[in-house]
Amino acid sequence: MRQVFQIFFKAEDTRPFIVLLCLLVGGTLEAIGIGALLPAIGTLLSGSSGGAMTTFETYLRSGMASLGLTPDFSTLLTLSVSFLLLRAVLLFVAMTYAGIMGARVANSLRRRLIKAVFEARWSYYADQSSGRIASVISNDATRAGEAYNMAAIAATNSVQIVAYALVALLINWTVALVAIVGGLVIAMISRLLIEVTRNASYKQSDRTALLTSDMVDLVQNMKSLKAMHRYDPMIESLSAIVKRLRRSLYVQNVSRFGLVYGNDVLMVSMLAAASWYAVTKAGVPVEQLLVIGILFFQVMSYMSKFLKQVQMASQVEASYVRTQDMIAEAEAQREMRPGKLPPPAGQDFVFEHVSFAHGDRPILVDVSVSIPARQITVLQGPSGAGKTTLIDLLIGLHRPQAGTIRIGQQPLEETDITAFRRNIGYVPQELALFHDSIRENISLSEPGISDDDIMEALRLAGADSFIASLPTGLDTDVGEFGGKLSGGQRQRISLARALVRKPDVLVLDEVTSALDPETETAIVDNIAGLRGRYTIIAITHRPAWTRIADVQYTFLGGRVTATPKKTMVAAADVDVAPPAKQSKVKRA
Repeated sequence: MRQVFQIFFKAEDTRPFIVLLCLLVGGTLEAIGIGALLPAIGTLLSGSSGGAMTTFETYLRSGMASLGLTPDFSTLLTLSVSFLLLRAVLLFVAMTYAGIMGARVANSLRRRLIKAVFEARWSYYADQSSGRIASVISNDATRAGEAYNMAAIAATNSVQIVAYALVALLINWTVALVAIVGGLVIAMISRLLIEVTRNASYKQSDRTALLTSDMVDLVQNMKSLKAMHRYDPMIESLSAIVKRLRRSLYVQNVSRFGLVYGNDVLMVSMLAAASWYAVTKAGVPVEQLLVIGILFFQVMSYMSKFLKQVQMASQVEASYVRTQDMIAEAEAQREMRPGKLPPPAGQDFVFEHVSFAHGDRPILVDVSVSIPARQITVLQGPSGAGKTTLIDLLIGLHRPQAGTIRIGQQPLEETDITAFRRNIGYVPQELALFHDSIRENISLSEPGISDDDIMEALRLAGADSFIASLPTGLDTDVGEFGGKLSGGQRQRISLARALVRKPDVLVLDEVTSALDPETETAIVDNIAGLRGRYTIIAITHRPAWTRIADVQYTFLGGRVTATPKKTMVAAADVDVAPPAKQSKVKRA
């Protein structure tokens, strides 16, 4: 229950005390409005205002007299209705505002989470599941907004309980005390069911995240799994998760309806007991009995509503907590960017005695290399030899554990890494086109990139004729992960994406590893045509790149050695097809 109120009072970018003030005034007006029925009914039944008056009635008539109002039936009834109407307006304003704040809470959590995830250090992503992140952003953040709304409604009911209890105490403290004690009894009995609901909701949140994560992995590997028909065990695993998720939902529903109808039984029983006590023991007058009965019912009713809202908030509380946990987790892994100096343009990249390890496994050992500006540098070697790690160090995704990296004479650690990355065009090994148009896949919705810029990038990537042959051109949808295109076409679009911002540096990470020799040769020729425009770094284990390399390094066992030019030429002669055949190569 405490966690529910913490959600209401501590949610960022909200003003809970404005809502609470409206709720306090509204709840008080409602209680006073109903309480005003007491003298109105007394006047109607007795024809006068004489007889014993309750403390509340005394205060009410005194207040009316100070305002020059006559305490007759019509005035009292008008006063009661006015209070109730004003209460409705205030509660409408408060709850509408709370609903808007709930949407703001959900959006604020999403923005914070997205920002925190993208600003986290690279090592953070190795431990994360994309499905888990997607589940929190899409599912848990929405339910977190619902948790705020439920907490606001619970706060509303708690204020109204207090207001009704106070008015009931002023009218007849003994009967009011019975109602308050009855409400506390209901709350104590309900606490167990609320705790059951809370525990089930945490399991639901975790199992939903696991289901989403596994399903994303399954979809990403759909083609190979379907081709080999090897998805049955995975479907069984997903079915087991769904079964556990269903069990959590069953527990939540049983506890929810148990609370709803169990509270109804308790409330009716206590109302009957309080009525019997008021008539047989307390000797409450008829007009007081009618009003105290309404107040008693309202106290018990709002107590029941309050507990239901607390339980409903508990159902979505886990989503709020899980979202906050992931935000805190990502923010704790925030990437450090101490450098402030602008990156110098057109400079060599120099690695001096650089070492790096993943845990206890050394990847690079005392590496010293130079990557010349405006030339093509090829990094070759077997998988896992450290080629990609070297580039990850250059672009600041990792930091060397020994040695220094410089851009010209400027240390990388003193450089504004964000500004440096804006000058990099990067083509990854694992191509992941968005399920969108070719235009959006190249521009990435970045303002200022025109269709002319996109077509120029496609021309440089050797894809302009391919795009011109499509019926819808740049508006062509590429499908899920670019599934409507060939491997060479996806690769060229990814290359155009890297080139469209006119970078200083072009990094190509195993871009032809999955392509046929003809397509690979065509793309390598395209890259050779870009020599002098960019500092090009090609990470590859394919010999086809050797013939266009100005500089080549070989990675093996954590060490890096420069490949002599004669060796590069000899390797290129072995790999490249005869000139007559090369002229027949078609673009992919």
